[in-house]
Amino acid sequence: MTVRNQISVGPAAAIYLCERYDLMIHPLLRVGMLSVQLDEDERVRIPEEGRAELQRQGLIQTDEVHPFLDDAWHLLAYPPLALGMAVRDDRESFNAVLAEQGRGTLRAYQADAPDSGSAENILLDRQEYGGLGGNAVKLLGELKPISGGSASVPTELLKQAGQRMSSDPSGNAMSALASVGIRQNDARVLGNVMTTPRGTEAVITARRHDRKVNRTHKLPNGLQVFRTEQGCYMTQQSTGSDGREWFTVAPADQRKITAKLEEMLEHLRRA
Repeated sequence: MTVRNQISVGPAAAIYLCERYDLMIHPLLRVGMLSVQLDEDERVRIPEEGRAELQRQGLIQTDEVHPFLDDAWHLLAYPPLALGMAVRDDRESFNAVLAEQGRGTLRAYQADAPDSGSAENILLDRQEYGGLGGNAVKLLGELKPISGGSASVPTELLKQAGQRMSSDPSGNAMSALASVGIRQNDARVLGNVMTTPRGTEAVITARRHDRKVNRTHKLPNGLQVFRTEQGCYMTQQSTGSDGREWFTVAPADQRKITAKLEEMLEHLRRA
């Protein structure tokens, strides 16, 4: 992802900022070599390298961190409202965090590292328009809805169908779904999305930090978005009025996903 007026924070600089402010940013953004044991010399050297990197970029002057970077790092740790994205794609996989920044949106993007012991640069920029939902969907690219309708079924029935398919791998998905009491139309929709290869898988979650009580609120269920050769669909689990857990799948495009994300954020605002 290349954007004008973008700040690039390398792994060492990210470690330095977390140590300077004594905080940890959103868990979807990887900071440092998480699985590598650092010796004492490295624990001293790496933050110093990070500070020097920021100085070369003009982001630290006379020990003052650039106001945008200072604000961004605190927002990534304690967002008033934020969406987190974990995207696995055939072309490029990445994680991203979008946080409210006044009337605009702070966007933090980090490509997947080649191995679990390293981290890529975190790219920061501000989007003036589009809101959290619109800017999150923009990162997913062009989306067209998959053909067919939507389906909503109790999660327990879906688990039972999955167990039947596991015990008989040669069996038909629709037959397994129908055998546990799922209606034919719902079984057709679910069978189609369960057996269609996916090129993109995205999990989008929402959180809000309440500074008054110093507590972070999270929605219990996120939104999943899948892109296939046939089109795009989204899935979500939720608790129904009957107290049961329900699984819903529906065709999706940019507009529908944005609307669903804004619905999630509004629910979190009221929490």
